[in-house]
Amino acid sequence: MPSDVSTVGVIVNPHAGKDVRRLTSGASHVPDATKIGIVRRVIAGAVEAGAQRILLGADRSGLALQAASGLDAPTAALDGPLTSSHLDSVTAAREMWKEDADVVVVLGGDGTCRDVAAGWPNAPMIPISTGTNNVFPCAVDGTSAGVAAGLVATQAVACGDVAIEAKRLVVSVDDTDADTTATESALVDVALVDARFVGARAVTDPRTIVWVVAAIAEPTATGLAAIAGRVEPVGRNEPGGVVVRTGAGGRRVRVPLAPGTFTTLGIESVETLAASTPVVLPGGGMLAFDGERTKAVSASASISVSIEPSGPQVIDVDRTLAIAAAQSRFDVTEVADGH
Repeated sequence: MPSDVSTVGVIVNPHAGKDVRRLTSGASHVPDATKIGIVRRVIAGAVEAGAQRILLGADRSGLALQAASGLDAPTAALDGPLTSSHLDSVTAAREMWKEDADVVVVLGGDGTCRDVAAGWPNAPMIPISTGTNNVFPCAVDGTSAGVAAGLVATQAVACGDVAIEAKRLVVSVDDTDADTTATESALVDVALVDARFVGARAVTDPRTIVWVVAAIAEPTATGLAAIAGRVEPVGRNEPGGVVVRTGAGGRRVRVPLAPGTFTTLGIESVETLAASTPVVLPGGGMLAFDGERTKAVSASASISVSIEPSGPQVIDVDRTLAIAAAQSRFDVTEVADGH
């Protein structure tokens, strides 16, 4: 497909908003019908704004295809092996990158956005919150998100005028016991949890949290980022972040680790972390990226974390529509459909 065809990609995670925290907290269930409705509005909005192609990421539940059913829209579905895991979002993002998508609209939580960024590191992204702890994505109506995506895809509004480069936590692990080195990344936070197995990926037991490094530490956050947000706030568009070590003898802070569920944590120390300045932290447990336990590290592991300005290009939907309105992009010269 020629790169001059204005293209909006849509990736929906069918598993987002359905994890075990619905059984242990006040987290809301996000049903498939809700996600289908959002995607349907995204497609309609993008087409209204002039997008010439809508690329739909494949998902095991077929939510994107159901959303497109019956719409008079230039949709195309991506093929690919489906795993019913986070890898489906990684693959979809990588394929949209190859297909020269101009913008990708992502439905999910923090983990889904991380997966998309793993497949397409600097993706021009509109993240819509349908997960559990939605620190990175925002609550925005699918119609407006679709219109904004279409405006940017058609270059009616320049991406550089409305996108802000998100931060990325770069995590380097040197584990001598396991004789391995690895580099991982996250968009919101990385934490060490005193656990031996992945199990349910979500971190729900406050007693297991050893340390947290947060790039987004807002007082309104829920989840691991809330720990940092309630002791040393750092905004999503401010450089750097914060390092929090838990333990007795210091501050005691009430934190919502999951929606509607609060716990008290002891804070041993808090320090700000300047951009592109690594901090070296101990291992001995499971590393959790953006709230999900992922990687086991031995007690001898050395973990270096830095916060870099190298994340996805997050499109400001409000600003995009405001610029379009100021340019009279929504004006018409003819009466359509009798109205």
